[in-house]
Amino acid sequence: MSEKVNITIIGAGVIGCALAYYLSRNTGSPKDIVVIEKNKQINGENQSSRNSGVIHAGVYYPENMGPLKARLCVKGNRMLYDFCAEYNIPHKKCGKLIVATDSLEEEYLEDVYEIAKKNKVPGLRLIDKKEIKKMEPNVDGTAALYVPTSGIIEVTSLISKLYRLSEEAEVMFLTGSKVISIKPVDDLFEVNIQSETDSEIFLTEVLINSAGLYSDDIARMINPGSPYRMDPVKGESARFYRSSNSDIEMNGLNVYPVPFGFRPDGSKLRVGFDEFSRLFKKGKINKSVGVHLTPTFDMKGDKFVIGDTVTIGPSYSVPKDREDYSSTRDPGYYYSMIEPFFPNIKLEDICLHQTGIRARLSRYYDFVIEKDPVYGDFINLIGIDSPGLTAALAIAEYTSKMIH
Repeated sequence: MSEKVNITIIGAGVIGCALAYYLSRNTGSPKDIVVIEKNKQINGENQSSRNSGVIHAGVYYPENMGPLKARLCVKGNRMLYDFCAEYNIPHKKCGKLIVATDSLEEEYLEDVYEIAKKNKVPGLRLIDKKEIKKMEPNVDGTAALYVPTSGIIEVTSLISKLYRLSEEAEVMFLTGSKVISIKPVDDLFEVNIQSETDSEIFLTEVLINSAGLYSDDIARMINPGSPYRMDPVKGESARFYRSSNSDIEMNGLNVYPVPFGFRPDGSKLRVGFDEFSRLFKKGKINKSVGVHLTPTFDMKGDKFVIGDTVTIGPSYSVPKDREDYSSTRDPGYYYSMIEPFFPNIKLEDICLHQTGIRARLSRYYDFVIEKDPVYGDFINLIGIDSPGLTAALAIAEYTSKMIH
């Protein structure tokens, strides 16, 4: 590698790979682009693949609190479907039901509907109990919001394609490499990286921080006064097999409860919507889309198809640290969370699945995508949690406009 490059990206999750792909094609002239990844392989091992693989539509994010999440999710939804179609990435625009089970939850459902309309999510429809049964016979609810542009994606295939296309465009990926230090040198940045066998120091004109759970640490390497601190959340999930019991068969939609407030221990806070709004706006509680049901892909022959596995999750809790992937929930927790809207499920149908850590920021609801106030060629992408996967290509486009 040369001693100086044009653009360096730290982190090769779905955001870093989307940045590499987009910048290698849309910067107007050929650029030297380097991507640094601490893992030995580019497979979304951390936050990127340890999630439910849902393509979000943009119904959850109030524009006044999360303008970037609201705008980039809706735009990223369209961009992601176009990318998947062009490059044959396994995906399905299966739609979503957000289900209320009583009059209290209907208040929350109405709020979701209003947010979604303001965000210009297309095709929304409020439906009643009878129509819920037509769409998903084993789902119970008093009302639901049908969101047709929601879907699912095979995440590792997406990351692999972004990676391969970037490599074809001569982006250099330095895997198994950890950033040890960064310091400004004149109008450049000196980056010191360490692998198992070697170390390397090089200069870069533009530095983009997409380091996920460690993006706040990277930000402070350049600017110790950076105000951002990670407040990571553990998200665990379970699963069941719909072929094992006709009473839990599903037609392939994402099925969600209404969003709710949750306590630090992950338990649901059941209060009136006005009280929830007051606590949420003051930052006293967190908002969750709830433990939901998501169909998944199976490999049959050489093709991905919608399989028999349905994931249940996530359940949220506070991890011991940013690498704490241990399981703390038992199947009984998941049963209690989904039984109100999926009543035919039995405890013995459920087994544990996987755990992920979400890069949530302390005291910040929205994505942070901004130039460092001191060093303008250092661009931070911090707190890119959900819907970061859906918004990845839109985030890459948005970030590219910050580069000289």
